[in-house]
Amino acid sequence: MMFHQTIPRGLIVTDDTTGYGRPPKQFQFKPGRSGNPKGRPKRKPTALADVIKEALVAPIQYREQGRTRTTTRTELGLKMIVDRAVKGDINAADLILTVYTEALRHGTLGSEMLEIEGWLQDFPEQTAEQKSQDVVATSITDSTR
Repeated sequence: MMFHQTIPRGLIVTDDTTGYGRPPKQFQFKPGRSGNPKGRPKRKPTALADVIKEALVAPIQYREQGRTRTTTRTELGLKMIVDRAVKGDINAADLILTVYTEALRHGTLGSEMLEIEGWLQDFPEQTAEQKSQDVVATSITDSTR
């Protein structure tokens, strides 16, 4: 398609005209040279931590009391460990308390209080301090075996 323009008399038309889409000659691409010499940058590889985080926050469905529920894999895993701790698994209780203290230290916990009932046997008139001393003594004797 050819466009015709009327040129006023006395105006000299040269190839050096500049304007929209026509930069000055010195800034135009040279023949045989690309306008994007480095090309499109390569995609950065995904960090392992990002892959793990995506896997842990992925939704998963599970059945609880006959109903199907959806939650993250992290939440479901923590729920399972808490259930094991409540049933008396000392290692699970230790893991939950460790995770809880780390979450408090790094400020990533949504709740300020953790209450676990029934994971150690209560004796009449036993204080919380005595109970924790019994747990420490039990874990020390277990580790020396």
